[in-house]
Amino acid sequence: MPETKGKARAGAAAPASFMKSLFSGRLETGLVFPYPRQDGESRETLRLVLESFRSWARERLDGGAIDRAAVFPEAQVRELKELGLLGLTIPEEYGGAGLSITSYCRLMEEICHYCASTCTIVGAHLGIGSKGILLYGSEAQKKRWLPAVAKGDLLAAYALTEPASGSDAASLKTRAVWDEARRVWVMNGGKRFITNGGKAGLFTVFARTEIGGEDRISAFVVTRDLPGVSTGKEEDKLGLKGSSTTDLYLENVPVPKDNLLGEPGRGFKYAMEILNDGRVSLAAGAVGGSKEMIDRAVDYAKQRRQFDRPIAEFEMIRDKIAEMMTGTYAAESMVYLTTGLAERGDVDYSIESALSKIVSSENAWRVVNHAVQIAGGNGFIKEYPYERYLRDCRINMIFEGTNEILRAFVTLAGVQRLGEELKKVGRALSDPISQIGVLSDFAMKKIRQAVTDEQFPDIDPLLQRTAVRAAHYAEALSTTAEAALREHGKDIVEREFIQERIAESAGDLYALIACLSRANTRIREDGADKAKRDVLLTRTFGNAAWRRIRRRLHQVSHNQDANLVRVSNLAYEQGGYGEDLMP
Repeated sequence: MPETKGKARAGAAAPASFMKSLFSGRLETGLVFPYPRQDGESRETLRLVLESFRSWARERLDGGAIDRAAVFPEAQVRELKELGLLGLTIPEEYGGAGLSITSYCRLMEEICHYCASTCTIVGAHLGIGSKGILLYGSEAQKKRWLPAVAKGDLLAAYALTEPASGSDAASLKTRAVWDEARRVWVMNGGKRFITNGGKAGLFTVFARTEIGGEDRISAFVVTRDLPGVSTGKEEDKLGLKGSSTTDLYLENVPVPKDNLLGEPGRGFKYAMEILNDGRVSLAAGAVGGSKEMIDRAVDYAKQRRQFDRPIAEFEMIRDKIAEMMTGTYAAESMVYLTTGLAERGDVDYSIESALSKIVSSENAWRVVNHAVQIAGGNGFIKEYPYERYLRDCRINMIFEGTNEILRAFVTLAGVQRLGEELKKVGRALSDPISQIGVLSDFAMKKIRQAVTDEQFPDIDPLLQRTAVRAAHYAEALSTTAEAALREHGKDIVEREFIQERIAESAGDLYALIACLSRANTRIREDGADKAKRDVLLTRTFGNAAWRRIRRRLHQVSHNQDANLVRVSNLAYEQGGYGEDLMP
């Protein structure tokens, strides 16, 4: 096999992580306060990009027509290419615009106002399909492929999922075997549900390899022109009908040694890190679709009259609109706080990215559902856009890691560092004199938890009560996670009821802190009068969020999980619902 590159430095300090620290009882406010803002040049560049896109989209991007045609929008993608939008995140030295992840996410949000299929095409191309080359490619690989990617001449796709390995990505079967005689990797296998599959010329493919006598996953760049590469038929999907989704077949594909991406054996790590950015851009798209539905629902509610007044005046409609507004404000706040963390370059934002995807995708589903309900019968008719948005947004809870597997990831990644700390304390207790430093650190952490309410910096009085609630439940999250870990130990991996409740609490908490940071920064920079909207939305979201957190954390130890297991077993044994009430 080809010579391997040097491994990562052993013992390197783990990067800072806001949410991982929060799980361990440390509120690292310096990572999230003040709320990130783009510099003047970046904001101006983004403004010009958005103006260019909107001018084109108003005339040329008809999401309804693309959905009805149910074919890849060749003309629109060609025009996006001509606008330079297919290379926005590629560095300038390789022919792209070099925009930041914040600007990219804002564009994805804007595209989803018009057409989720087009947003998906762009996201698969830039967000995940070519991201591996950008992150882990050699200089020669970047020069070889990125210019064509930036021009849109080479559409990219990401190939991880397989027929037998969806959420369990580490169990993939595709294999690449090193052929010393030909100096190539011979790749065999198949990939499933590949976005851009039928149109892509470049695939980032993950395959099993033997590295140093061990079976390890490696990453490769596989181009369509290689012998043995083919794609299947287009899938007939519920939504995103304008995007291409196919299987990818790899039959004795001779992958050149120079197509190995990064270090051999580190492919699974690469796959997960690529998805960090993909998930936050997916979340941004969900925010864009949510905003569009809010705009349409508000317009309809104000115009539609029943009982001699607009339905917007009825409290059940107001309740829906308020939930749509506060949920979307929170999701938006999470997305751009996370992109700010990503742009620091020294922060692990994997949990924050996963939470942004979970919260934004599920908020979008609620928002669209409410919009359909507000529109009444019109919401069920294809003449109106509601049903298209409903079909298109459903995949967001499955894309790039199902929300279930992401909840498991959030909790298990969060408690990992906490578990390591508890192990240290356990070892220290066997020799308390020599290990006094470890015990002191643990004691200090407990003291810090006791005064968490004081740890939000420079919070404006308008937000003080909400901030106190957030700080209190930040402490509660850590103590509940620690108690669960102490009780279940390594079996916490199997306790998904608990994982779900902790992850949902973490999502609400991160959303609330993002809102607080955004609103507080707005007050500090623009004054309380201009921040009235932010304060109202933050307070209202917070009042609902802390109650949800309290309930879920309580249910970690007080629940009817045993009954849930019994009922699900009953369904499995009966092969479904079972007895009918009447014969």
